[in-house]
Amino acid sequence: MLAQQLLIGFLAVIVPSAVLLGSVTFYSLHSLDRVHEEVHDIFHSREAVADLRITLAQVGSPLGAFLLTGDPSNRQRFDDLVRAAEEKLATCGTSECHGSSQTPGKMVARLRPAMEHLKAEGHLVFEQPAANGVAHVEAVRRAVAGIRSEVEPMLIAVRLRGDALEAEAETVRRRAWVLTISLTASIALAGGVAAMIIARRISQPLSDLVVGTRRIVAGDWSYRASVAPTGEIGELGFAFNAMVHELREGRAQLEEHNRTLEDRVRQRTEELRHKEQALVHSEKLASLGLLAAGVAHELNNPLTSIVMNTNLMMEEMNERTPLYEALKTIDADAARCRRIIEDLRAFARVRQVERVLTEVGAVVQQALSSSAHELGRRNVVVQCDLAPGLPKIPWDPARMVQVLTNLLMNAAQAIGHGGRVVIRARRDEDWLRLEVEDDGAGIPAAHRTRIFDPFFTTKADGTGLGLSISHGIVNEHGGRIEVESRTLEDAEPGGRTGTTVRVIVPIAEVAG
Repeated sequence: MLAQQLLIGFLAVIVPSAVLLGSVTFYSLHSLDRVHEEVHDIFHSREAVADLRITLAQVGSPLGAFLLTGDPSNRQRFDDLVRAAEEKLATCGTSECHGSSQTPGKMVARLRPAMEHLKAEGHLVFEQPAANGVAHVEAVRRAVAGIRSEVEPMLIAVRLRGDALEAEAETVRRRAWVLTISLTASIALAGGVAAMIIARRISQPLSDLVVGTRRIVAGDWSYRASVAPTGEIGELGFAFNAMVHELREGRAQLEEHNRTLEDRVRQRTEELRHKEQALVHSEKLASLGLLAAGVAHELNNPLTSIVMNTNLMMEEMNERTPLYEALKTIDADAARCRRIIEDLRAFARVRQVERVLTEVGAVVQQALSSSAHELGRRNVVVQCDLAPGLPKIPWDPARMVQVLTNLLMNAAQAIGHGGRVVIRARRDEDWLRLEVEDDGAGIPAAHRTRIFDPFFTTKADGTGLGLSISHGIVNEHGGRIEVESRTLEDAEPGGRTGTTVRVIVPIAEVAG
């Protein structure tokens, strides 16, 4: 039904439009073809007359040259020019000199005796040059002037006819434009009227469906579209109402399932969170806590005895002996064991965060002082870039100094000897962002996911607890640690390598 209506409307507009456009096109092309043919004839007539005039103007040149030089080749040149003039005259006689007062045939008939007279007088110049050569040349010039006087009206008539045809062509072009514009406007008007009639019959039911869709999106599931009794639009309306009914029932069922599922997921998530926290806490206390306490209890006293006895033996011994160097190694290894025990205690110890409003610069300077020996020993240049106007932060300053010191020491060890470390501080809305950036070789991709794991280290004398302790301290402050690293494989050609560790803590104290 809808396709039939569109087809009828299309034919009602297109068929008359095609007939009218064809008629106007045929009329315009026919008129322009006629004008074109006449212009073509005028062009040939004008060209023939112009060539005849030029040829006649050159006829007298060989005669004068012959009288002056006596060169016999001028006679052949004279005969060629006369022959060319006769051919041009014959061409003009076969063309239609539009608008002239005499027909071409009659004009050529009048000019032929003059041409014969011109040719005869010219031959006498070559045959009797000494007797009356000058008089014959003058006779030839008079004959040429007479012929040209007869040709001039013909050229004027051709030019006038050409101007008339140009004006007629302009009139035809203007009339074609007027008809085309008028017909285009009429077609557009008729098409617009037909489109409005068809669109009104189609758009009204569709508008009802659009309104219904918007109301349903807004939550009004009781809407029902008014449908036509027949046709595709009616079928669309019935299908729309059926779809709304099914969606309404399905939505009710889905909401019921969602409510039940959300309650279950919320309950299960809460249970898992509590279990995970309890498990992590118990495992930490059970493994590292007991391990640290046991190691400290069992090893601390023996290590103290070893260190004291080693120092006493070193005092009684000459420094240049091999045994003295062995005792010195024992003392260093015992000190390293003590550091491991202290790291284990710090990792297992559960401490309450003691928040104090502290300047960011003071914490940074204290961390730089704590790591100054290691940085200076490795000849590392430190650049401090703190944004102005940073607020005081409610944190545990001693523990944050521990975090920054650990990051600075790790950066210095990653660089090796000579390099640059940048420590930055910026405010990012309600967060403080501290960054420690080095230009070392970067962290390999395989190690980046494990750097915060306890006991994971790539250093020969490391315990693998420094970053784990720092991670825990930052978490206790309600913040987080992020790491970005670029190795030679990650960097672009000519790009920089290095690692940036970013500590983000809240500016205001976070509850709980």
